[in-house]
Amino acid sequence: MIVPIILMSVGGLSLVWFLIEKIKAYSIKAVCIKAFTSLLFIALGIYGLCNTHLKFLGIFIVIGLVCGLVGDILLDLKYVYREKDYAFTLGGFIAFGVGHIFYILGMILEFYHDQSVLYVIIPVGIGMLIALGTILTEKILKTNYGRLKMPAFGYAITLFSMVAVAFSMWMMSDFANQGLLLVFIGGILFAVSDLILNMTYFSEGHEKPFDIISNSITYYAAQFIIALAILFL
Repeated sequence: MIVPIILMSVGGLSLVWFLIEKIKAYSIKAVCIKAFTSLLFIALGIYGLCNTHLKFLGIFIVIGLVCGLVGDILLDLKYVYREKDYAFTLGGFIAFGVGHIFYILGMILEFYHDQSVLYVIIPVGIGMLIALGTILTEKILKTNYGRLKMPAFGYAITLFSMVAVAFSMWMMSDFANQGLLLVFIGGILFAVSDLILNMTYFSEGHEKPFDIISNSITYYAAQFIIALAILFL
């Protein structure tokens, strides 16, 4: 486990560096540091892929992690090139949404065999309901999605469905598969991160250092945990 420990430790240090730069100013330098930090969770995923017998799901998770890297870059570039805010935000939603779809498909194709279809239908339905709730509470939460309402809704479906499917597959394994537990925990942290980001992007007064730090810590914890999960599946 020495390699995962090294990668996660360097990732933690790189994250601190990124946060220092981002809080000072939104810049290309900060974007590059963030991209490097994301490369580390991809490296962790590839390491896991090379050291597990579950090649199929491992590949899908690594693809999802790469989508995360793309989304990371796009969402931070929106602060550097503010005139292209809509395009970069939309691109980020799409990249992360595709990543969650790969996580979902990987888990279903690897672990769902001849069981009740409800193990898939119910979690996806729960994901859709939670996503709908985030949109319907727009006025209550004082958020304004504007042109991004439907993309945000679509993305939320993929995010919350991924969390619910991870729990469903873990439950289907009689709560014995540690890798699925890690994916579920990573998914929960991902959702927390995105809920913070939701307020930062679509409401007023939520771009303070605390919001940036809490969002980044929960996000990178999520991705590193999901990458680590490959070794335990």
